[in-house]
Amino acid sequence: MRKEPWDSSDDAAKKLSIVDFGAINNVKVMAHMERTVQSYAQARKILSGFVGHAFVSRSGLCATLSKNSIEKILSDTSNASNLKPHLMAAGNIDKLYTNAIEPWTFGLNPNKKNENIVSVHRLYAPMEYNGQITVVKITVKEMRNPKDGNRIYSIKALDVFLE
Repeated sequence: MRKEPWDSSDDAAKKLSIVDFGAINNVKVMAHMERTVQSYAQARKILSGFVGHAFVSRSGLCATLSKNSIEKILSDTSNASNLKPHLMAAGNIDKLYTNAIEPWTFGLNPNKKNENIVSVHRLYAPMEYNGQITVVKITVKEMRNPKDGNRIYSIKALDVFLE
């Protein structure tokens, strides 16, 4: 895995193509989301059902979702045009995480307090939205204390479309 600067994970997603996730027909199936999500309340209810559940990515990274992560996930909307795909991603975190890959390694942000963190993982998953397959970035914090495990920290529906 190539080491990238800590803040380049959104830009790195632009390098992804549909075949990075597998055969095109398989990716179309994996990108189809099981749930439609129309509101924060609906997304919060779905996410709350996954608290403490262990997810494993295609890259083999195991992570859980905490109550604190739910609020972070739901507050991570960069702009109003991204709200609907973001809520869709939040409500389908289980499927997205299971299909996520980690093609690159990124360093820790040197401007943040990282004393309890070993590593920050950026995973990417395909999601069908409005007839296109977009990329969702999932950020996982690998905690120093093994009993804290790996925590899903945030998700972000990117303006990156797979072809």
